[in-house]
Formats: sequence, structure tokens, C-alpha cells
Amino acid sequence: MNINRRLFLAGSASAAVMAALAACAKNTESNSNSSADANAEIDFDQAMNRQDRSSLQQGGTLNFAISNTIANWNYHQANGVNVNLRNILDFVSPYFLDWADDGTPTANPNFYTTFEAEEVDGKTVATVALNENAVWGNGRHMDSEDIEAFFAHAEDPDYQWASTDGIADVESVEIIDDLTAKVTFKSIFPDWTNALSGVFAKELFVDAETFNEAMAGAGSYNNDYFAGPFKVDSYNESQQLVTLVPNDLWWGEAPLLDKVTFRVLDPAAEATSFANKAIDVIDYIISADVYNQAAGREDAEIRQNFGLQWRHFTINAASGPLADKAVRQAVLRACDRAAIASSDLAGLPIEIDDVLLGNHFFMPPQEGYQDNSTEWSYDPDAAKQLLDDAGWVEVSDGVREKDGQRLSFTFTLPSGTQTTENEANLLQSQLSEVGIEMRLDPVDSNNYFPEYINAKNYEMTAFTWEGTQYPMANIGQIYGSSSLSNYTSQSIPEIDDYAAKIASTADHNERIRMTNECDALIWENVMNFPIYERMQFTAVPKNLANFGAKGLAYFRSENVGYVSE
Repeated sequence: MNINRRLFLAGSASAAVMAALAACAKNTESNSNSSADANAEIDFDQAMNRQDRSSLQQGGTLNFAISNTIANWNYHQANGVNVNLRNILDFVSPYFLDWADDGTPTANPNFYTTFEAEEVDGKTVATVALNENAVWGNGRHMDSEDIEAFFAHAEDPDYQWASTDGIADVESVEIIDDLTAKVTFKSIFPDWTNALSGVFAKELFVDAETFNEAMAGAGSYNNDYFAGPFKVDSYNESQQLVTLVPNDLWWGEAPLLDKVTFRVLDPAAEATSFANKAIDVIDYIISADVYNQAAGREDAEIRQNFGLQWRHFTINAASGPLADKAVRQAVLRACDRAAIASSDLAGLPIEIDDVLLGNHFFMPPQEGYQDNSTEWSYDPDAAKQLLDDAGWVEVSDGVREKDGQRLSFTFTLPSGTQTTENEANLLQSQLSEVGIEMRLDPVDSNNYFPEYINAKNYEMTAFTWEGTQYPMANIGQIYGSSSLSNYTSQSIPEIDDYAAKIASTADHNERIRMTNECDALIWENVMNFPIYERMQFTAVPKNLANFGAKGLAYFRSENVGYVSE
């Protein structure tokens, strides 16, 4: 699974779930091209097939697959921050910004007519003004009170935020007029554009119960809270199908597509569904079989870009043997990450050495990347020594014990997710070699996040995080002591301190230095550990324009359409 903008959890087999850095999670497998040389060869226009609207036809349908039903349609709530929902919201509730291929943000004038910031008395002060024509799905015009409401409850524990990174860094919001607000951060805040990349209607924030529950459940969407080129027309529960149609209240250029659908599919069915033209998009292809089958569709092509998704193992240190730091470190040292990556990505046009990931924040092509995993590389003998020193001794069946406790834990995985099954089976074998027993516990994929991961009802698992344009902005989301998206049950004051300092430091190089120091702490404590970065392979019809493997870029859904024949 994947997560993304706050960071997202990425989705199932190839579906990408993004919780923008904020983070997002998804039931899927991950890979990504991360070499700087490969990145330099990417044709970004080709990756999206960028075309002028005038060359595209009016009409048509675009059909997507998603890996799970939507647990909560509020993207900022802990159960909502995932790539499946983000993919839908890109059409019905898009970000207020455009991001270029290098991740540079600019305001989308459909939403913001003013978007600027300055430093005042050691604090970042942003001034934003909303488009006077912008309206929510209930017909109410957006106003500056929407901006104020978005930040008003960031530190209220009753509001179950997926992440408050950036939101909780706001000191005050001053309403200048009906459309304009001045947002003052508590200190210098370099990633201010991330915090203001979008807002939701103030009605969603009226109280904690509304925020948490108003859109909880697969059919509980509410267009009143959305504003975009499309709206949700229906959710068919029996077919697990979400249907979007053009929003009659949209004030910008009219959408080219007549309909967009999102159907819940088992990851194993995506390739066949794409080949049969039942779906039109497979994003983040992660297996050679799917790649080859998708490439074989006569009217299709595979577009590629460097990726933001990264595959990892996460450990819940709340209780049991994994509460022992030495055990977690032994698990890491007993794990042959290169072998797992090679198995996951076999047959894809990827060099494994390019995508092995040694950093929790920066992808290999990004400025700031350094491999901080070298001290924790694969070494079964070192793993055994860690366990010996911690008092875990082998008994007759080869599984270690300490004070009568067996060195055994469960690995929770979403049923039907081939990559996770592959990773779990390989890790199980690797751990057995050093005297650790890992039992596999498959669970229903729709319940995987809400009932197991979010509830911290697991001991170890694997899913995908999807990053954003702000690699240093969401440290607190995954690793902060008070974050609901910290699935590790670890509270490390030094990491909290780093997160606060990195968020409020103006010097870019100093931020990078501190981020890598923080990363080293996460490796040492084994909160989670990356396996590899995913290259973004996206299969689409050849004549689909302004959509594809977007990398750091964003797209405007009203411009997605088909080339005229």
C-alpha cells in the first residue's frame, strides 16, 4: 500500500496512494528509478504527453483502478491520507498549486490570485487571496474564513489529523478582506507553500466529530466540501465503483472528459483489465508480467519518470520482542534488502543498485541524498551478535528465547498483494537464519489500514510511502511522537527536536545536514527501513494527453483528454 502530500501511503499493486508529504499509505508494491543519469534522460513532456487543449477532443471516459474502498473522504483525517483518495481528489478537489517538473510551485489562478510570502521579524508571513469566482460544491464562494478554519484546530487532539506538519506551525491567520488572509508562521518556515497548497471548506472543521466522521465510509463523499473541475456523481457499492462527472459549478475551463471512474480491483487483475480496456491507467507498474502485458495492448504505451514511492518495512515497537531495540537492529541486519529488491523488480528495465534506498527522506536523484544505511547493511553474523549480546539464546528448534519469551512475532500483510507476500516470505527465510521466527498474518485488504496499521494492531508489515515535492517537510508525520501517522509506537525526543529545527531553519544546506542526521537516528532506532525507490512506469492509451508519469509535477484535470483523430 502507499501513502502521500502530507506523505501518502501508496496503494495496491500498482496504484499509487499519496498522502502529500503529509504521508500517505497504500497496499501495494513499489519501485522507482532513482539514478541521476536516468533522471537526466527523462523527457518530461513525453512522460505526460503534454498537448494544447485545442488539439484535444471533447468527450471520452478515463477509467482507473484503486486498491481499496475509501475509508474516509477527508484527506486530512488519519484514515483518509492515502493515494487512492488523492488520485480521486486530483479531479474533484485538486491542490491550489501547480508544481513544475522540478517541483517548483506556482499558484493555480483558478484558486489563488495572490500567493506570496516575506520574512517579518524572524517569521514567515504569507499573503494569499482566493479567486472571487471559486465556489465549493454547496455553491458557497470560497472566502478567507476557509483559510482561517483550516489552521484553527491544528493542535486540538480531538481532531484526528493525518499530519499537522506545517499546519501546527502557523501562529495566526489575519483576515484582510473576504478573499484575502495573512498567515503568520511561528518562525521562519521555508516550506510555507506546502502548508498553503490547498484548503477545505470551513464547514468540515466546525467540530471534531464533523472532521473525523462526516465523510467516513466508502459511500460518504460530500461534494459540498470539494471544489474542482469534476464532482463525485455516485458510488456503486456492489461494484465498488466511484464515478465522477464534470462539476456544473466549476468556474475554470470546462473539463474535456465526460466521465472518470475509479474501480476497486485486486492488484492481480489490473494487467488483464488494462489489456481488455476495462481500465485505462496502471500507475507505478511493479512487475515484469504487468509491464509486458500492458505494453502488449495495441493502443497503449508506458510512460516513465523517476519515482516518489518507496517500499519499506515498518516495525511496531509497542510490545513483545520488537520492543527490544537490539532485536529491531538484528532484524535490519538480517534483512538482505538487495535480494528482496531484485526479486520484487525482476524483469523490469531497472538497475537494482540505482534504486536501493539508504535514506528515509531524499530519493537518490534529489539534492541532499546520502546513503545513511551503511552501518546497518546486510550482515547475518552481526545480527546474531546483537541477539547474543542482548541475551537471546538459541534453543533446540533454532528459535531464540530470553527469560522464557520466544523470539517470535507476526507480519501483517494485505491479502492478494503479491509484492508484500514476496517480501514477507523472503524476510521470513532470512530471519530464520539468525534464530528469529516470523509468522505471516494475511488480512482483508480493505481493513488493512483502518483496522491494523492505523490502529497499530500489528507487529511488522510492509507498504509504500509516496513522497512529495517537500522531502524535509513531513518528518513529524511519520516519526513525530504525537502523530497519528507514526505507526512505530516509538517516541524519540531527538527526532521531535530535529523535525522542529528543520521546519524552521532558513539555510537550505543546514536543513539538509540536519535531515541526514535525523535520518541516521531513524536507522539506529529502526522505526522503519527502506528497501528501494520505485521508478514510475505508467501505462495509458497512446492518445491520452496531459496525464501520465508525472514525477514531481502536477496536472490540471480539466486539461486531461484524448488527441483528436
